[in-house]
Amino acid sequence: METQGELTGKVAMITGGSRGIGRGIALKLAQAGADILINYLEREDSAWEVVKWIEGMGRKAYAIRADVAQESEVERMFAEAQTRFDRLDIFVNNVGPFKMKRVADMIPEDWKLIMDANLNSAYHCVRHVVPLMRAQKEGLIIFIGAPNAERVGSAFETCAYSIAKTGVVILAQTLAREEASNGIRANVVNPGFIENDAMTPSRRAWMPREVPLNRVGSPSDIGEAVLFLTSPSASYVNGAVINVHGGLWV
Repeated sequence: METQGELTGKVAMITGGSRGIGRGIALKLAQAGADILINYLEREDSAWEVVKWIEGMGRKAYAIRADVAQESEVERMFAEAQTRFDRLDIFVNNVGPFKMKRVADMIPEDWKLIMDANLNSAYHCVRHVVPLMRAQKEGLIIFIGAPNAERVGSAFETCAYSIAKTGVVILAQTLAREEASNGIRANVVNPGFIENDAMTPSRRAWMPREVPLNRVGSPSDIGEAVLFLTSPSASYVNGAVINVHGGLWV
């Protein structure tokens, strides 16, 4: 059943939108009225399942396969997006694989994978989405970070990932300064421990004990934070970092 919402008439793109946090964000924005572009790399069936759910809400939706770590594929992705929709109001940079290894044990390919997929992919997308939003004279870019990614410090067995995500925060805050005069805002949402299809029984056992709220979060929790940033209530929020982690490591 189709309903109206604050985002009716808006178009949002979510990278890595076929599952987990990305799917949770896509569904929240669709529920608020937005038409949705889903980017995916490997899970085609899941991506089109999300598209069907969104279409069932009365929204337009489409899935685009692209490896956002590759600049040429990002260029193609945005070109295809423009053929489907005539604007792009909200871009959510959600992609970012995670790998735990000590620095000295990481082979160069591991390091490159983490940097390309988490930080360089964000840069490639920014290069293509900002000109579109400049032409519209408005737009919102939201980056999905990592717990407390705005803090600079050591990161046991997650060095490359933490460097990349802290870089994403710097990228977002730089955009917030550079592009505000063009009507573009940029913010970061940092998730904590979030339920996903890779969650093992052992993780479910110990993770809640690390969180003051004594539970892991859901993709919907992150979707709510993103939804707030798209709302009129957040029109003066620019360059912000919102930690949605239940108090993890405060």
